[in-house]
Formats: sequence, C-alpha cells, structure tokens
Amino acid sequence: MTSLIAIVDDENSVRRAVGRLVKSVGLDAQGFSSAEEFLEAHSACTPNCLILDLRLPGMSGLELQDRLSAGDRRLPIIFVSAHDDAESRAQALQAGAVAFLGKPFNDEVLLQAIRSALQLTDGNSRRNPA
Repeated sequence: MTSLIAIVDDENSVRRAVGRLVKSVGLDAQGFSSAEEFLEAHSACTPNCLILDLRLPGMSGLELQDRLSAGDRRLPIIFVSAHDDAESRAQALQAGAVAFLGKPFNDEVLLQAIRSALQLTDGNSRRNPA
C-alpha cells in the first residue's frame, strides 16, 4: 500500500511541484487549496502525512494543526511557509510538527522530513494495529 501525502497550500504551483516531487519517489499525493477543503475531504482521504502551508485563506495552518490535534487523529505535519517567523515556527513544533521549512525549501530536505513523518506513522500502526 502506497503512502498518501496530503498537500495543503493556496498556491497551485507549490501544490503541483510538491506533488510531482512526492510522486517521483513512489508516493501518492493529493492537493488541497485550503484547510477547509482538506477537512471536507479528510473522511474520504486518509493521508499518512500532511504538508501544510502556514498562511492560508480562511483557517490558517496552525489552526488546522490545532483542530486535528484536538480530534482523535494524530497526523504527522510538515509546515512550509514563505513567512518563517520564530513564533510561528516554535508554535508549530511545540504542537508536534515534524518539521518547519521556509520557502523556498530544498527538495531533499522536504523528502527527508516526509521519510521521518512516514516512520512515525509506520511506528504508530505497528504499536496500535487496526
């Protein structure tokens, strides 16, 4: 079963580029233009990792992280943002984000963060079999 990476970014070019990168290493990718769009599809789409922009129209990336954390679903999150301020970075990481990458980011750094996130989900599924 191939891992699914959800990409939530309001920039179509970023969603496409990250999606191509993810697919180039044999993973599936699904893009969403907003946190709300992701949440609407979340019941049908069960990603193994979420690549999340910090600033989105409507609900922010940090708000989505809080909402997912408040629910029962622990989903590894990698933040990407052109607005890499220390406060947002600290907030995201303290709330459990796997990584926080400033845009533009290095493809290999993102792929390594994805690998780390997938190791977390693999470990959780082995400890808590369905």
